[in-house]
Amino acid sequence: MSHAGEVLVPDRFPRLLDLLGTEVVRRRRGEFDRLGVAPLWQVERDLALLSRYTPTATIVRAYRDLLRNPGCFVDALYEIHVAAMLAPFVDTLELAPKVERGRCDLSCVIWNETVFVEVTTWIDKFPPADGKLHARATVESSFDPTSKGNDPDVRSIPASKQLRDRVVEEVRQLPRDAITAVVVGAPQSWSADVAAALLGDEYIVATKESMWQERAPNGLFAVPDDVGGISRLSGVVWLKLRPSFADVQTQSRLFVNSRSARPLTAEIEERFTQVFDRGVVLRRELKRITRILVDEYRAERIILFGSLAEEMSDGLDRVHQWSDIDLAVIKATPHRFTDRIGDVLRLIEPLVGLNVFVYTPEEFERAERGNGFFIRDEVVRRGLVLFP
Repeated sequence: MSHAGEVLVPDRFPRLLDLLGTEVVRRRRGEFDRLGVAPLWQVERDLALLSRYTPTATIVRAYRDLLRNPGCFVDALYEIHVAAMLAPFVDTLELAPKVERGRCDLSCVIWNETVFVEVTTWIDKFPPADGKLHARATVESSFDPTSKGNDPDVRSIPASKQLRDRVVEEVRQLPRDAITAVVVGAPQSWSADVAAALLGDEYIVATKESMWQERAPNGLFAVPDDVGGISRLSGVVWLKLRPSFADVQTQSRLFVNSRSARPLTAEIEERFTQVFDRGVVLRRELKRITRILVDEYRAERIILFGSLAEEMSDGLDRVHQWSDIDLAVIKATPHRFTDRIGDVLRLIEPLVGLNVFVYTPEEFERAERGNGFFIRDEVVRRGLVLFP
């Protein structure tokens, strides 16, 4: 891997180098080597985007100290990326606005309503460095109906407890009586960890006849303030940035607090969904597209494949900012293969990225039985049948 002194050259990373300074880059060469090129490129691109909406002096004041602080580059990466994600979608954006307790990370105005946002990065430290522990609690013992005792070691502390504590700590930086949000940057976690912290830890209930999951009454969004809730908070965003070659892949999900004293307005929730919840946007569009394909195009069969299908099947986080909708449609038609695709796209007028392949029943059956690896392995085996 190239040394940071070779990677952070002025013509490739001019904004980042200006904020760091050549001496800082020299001293932290090992740290930047470990990070790799992708996070550096992401910060450079995000700074360039922010410069279209915010004066350079404001950007420098907001991020220079954090970027120069050893070991805090990942924190800066998440904070800068959140601002860059929001900037094109809000009416105004302010970095490090003044609040009662000093400054929070940013605020934005959407339809004349101001939202104050705090960004924090959380890394789960489990298992310990010695690697001796291989399992941890999924629910705090005090809330777990199946618990037989109170184990004092780290195994009894679920990730959700640490996340709850982190969110509560961040809320203290936000103004009271305002619309507020906390973004939890979690490089090593799943959105299910945040869901457990906000909605309640999940545990399994089993009988002789069946098994099902329930949630313990310990979620920040599930209980009133007097028993541990937090109505001062309007919403939480789970955000995960994953290096992918020279790019950073963004996964995120929005959680809305139904008990909030200042809930997100419908307009703000919709805008935040567009920015932070690609999965919701894709599922909404998929529902609309499926209805058109069934009612108007008269499709005989519809199969969803790709990252959205995998996420809908296993519940794990698969969708990212580049995800689109991938569909295989089966219908008897005399049209040529390329013409069928055009017919579908003109009929649907997709609002998000859409890859659609239309096969006749005979074509699909031949590909499934023969050497059609794409149909057999990607569509049939890993896909999700939407219709019939």
